Parts: sequence; structure tokens; C-alpha cells
Amino acid sequence: MRKYFLLSAVAMLMTTSANATTDYAEVTAKATIEVAGTFECSDLDFGTIVVKQNNQSASVSLEDLDNGDIAYDDIISYKDYSWAHCSHSNYLDGPTSVTLRGTNTDNVINVSSIDISGDNTIDATLNIPAKVVADEYTGSFTVTATY
Repeated sequence: MRKYFLLSAVAMLMTTSANATTDYAEVTAKATIEVAGTFECSDLDFGTIVVKQNNQSASVSLEDLDNGDIAYDDIISYKDYSWAHCSHSNYLDGPTSVTLRGTNTDNVINVSSIDISGDNTIDATLNIPAKVVADEYTGSFTVTATY
């Protein structure tokens, strides 16, 4: 009897796997890659700003510098500043802020309120921290034109 039980169990396993079905699906992989062209923008330059030692924090835009609307007693002088101008004729977009790093130190300062006007001129606000360390601070950001 045991012999017949084993044979019938093996027969059931064989018929079960013999009657199994397999389903399948094909998957399509896809990627769209675009290569961006380039255009030129001049530097966004806050120029040279002289502050008093142990200064209080201050925020100044290029427009403030141009209009002489500097309401911070700790800013002694400023010169050689300029807006960035981009050569593209379409709508431009970019970030709203960027971090600048010291060339000779590990210190950072922030540029905020980056604004690209209709004539592709870029204005922004430089945020000078309290007790800022003298250095040349630089950073970069990407401006895009979509058309």
C-alpha cells in the first residue's frame, strides 16, 4: 500500500507541474535625452564693499547700491558693482539663492532674492553676516532658457 501511495503522490506532482502555465510580459525601457545649448551671462558682481570691524549683519541689493539706499551704518563704502546680463532672448529661469564661499577661508555668505527681469538682467541681495571676515567670496548658479 505504501508503494501505491508513493507512486500516486509522484504522479500527482508530475501532473501538477505538467499542467502549469506561464504568463509573461514585455517591458519597454525608454529615455528622452536633450542636449542644452549654451548662452552667455556676465558676472553678478557686488563689487567691493567695505564694512566696519565687528559689523552688524546687513542685506543689500544691487538696486540699493545703485540708488545709494544703504541704510546700514556699518557699510563704509562700495564700488565696482554690476548686474548680470544674459544674452538669451527668451524667458530665463534660475535659483532664488546661492551660497558664496571664501577664496582664502572656509567662510560662506548668502545671496538671496535672485531676480531675472524681463530684459534678462539679474538683480540679487547680498546678505553680509555680522562680524564678516575679509575675503573674496564666490559662487555660481545655472540660468536656463526654455523655449
